[in-house]
Amino acid sequence: MPGARRTIVRAGREEGSSLFEFALVLPLLMMLLVGIIKGGILFYDYVVLADAVAVGARTLAINRGSGNGNPCTLAETALKNAAYNLNQSLITIQPEQFTGSSTCTALGQNDAATVSATYPCDMTIPFLGSFWPSCTLSSQTTVRIE
Repeated sequence: MPGARRTIVRAGREEGSSLFEFALVLPLLMMLLVGIIKGGILFYDYVVLADAVAVGARTLAINRGSGNGNPCTLAETALKNAAYNLNQSLITIQPEQFTGSSTCTALGQNDAATVSATYPCDMTIPFLGSFWPSCTLSSQTTVRIE
């Protein structure tokens, strides 16, 4: 045919190779990206929990003789209020531990009180599953009563 162009296919042409290589690497890059995002969320949850435990310990130290009620109950309420981003039903507050005194209402000067809490974390990454099946964040703060 006089006006028709002939297309010659030669071996070794690389027109689609970059797309093919990208398709091979894309799942790995996506899993890495999701892992980084999940790790960031996990770290954020830990920082919020640690700050909430510190707030609870400060509340316990401040309210020990103020007559506003049970200092331990006030500390637990302050801790839960400070951890407003976390699922409140999943936060576990361990009983306060005291040195020098056996009860929360009998705290005296130079006693130490330890406030601690745990929160379950979810490290499930799509298509890979969970890296740590029993991941738990925990934080503990000890304050000295002045």
